[in-house]
Amino acid sequence: MGEIIFSQLEFVRNQTLKMVQDLSEEQADIIPFGFRNNIRWNLGHIAFVQDAFAFRLTGRPSLISANYKGCFTNGTSPEGWPEDVPKLAEIIEVLQSQPQQIASILPGKLDETVSKPYTTSSGITLDRVEGFLNFCLYHEGMHFSVIKMYKKLIQS
Repeated sequence: MGEIIFSQLEFVRNQTLKMVQDLSEEQADIIPFGFRNNIRWNLGHIAFVQDAFAFRLTGRPSLISANYKGCFTNGTSPEGWPEDVPKLAEIIEVLQSQPQQIASILPGKLDETVSKPYTTSSGITLDRVEGFLNFCLYHEGMHFSVIKMYKKLIQS
């Protein structure tokens, strides 16, 4: 796949950002009936996972605040959030900057193998930088669909 992954990450991220550009923080915080998360959680989760997959799990330092883990990792929910949850605007800023950060830090490193392979909750084992970035496309697409559905539910 090669370096085209960087433009694909940017394209997918732009679609996600367009989907939420007209939402207020209040709308992003509504948990639709029958669900456990909201749009802000999904956006924070996308940012957290992409940071982990592009940087932390590939042996590089994280570029996001440490509180993202406690707020947006698998199994968390807004119903149990601590007081220092990132605001929607902060999450949007992180999401806007991630594709460029990845493209500036990881060129020429896609074939690098990681010291500790990682198996996702979907069951795929990732062991190269390129695999981690490719999985980010799938992951963000799943959450994009959830955000799109939540947006319809809260606006109806």
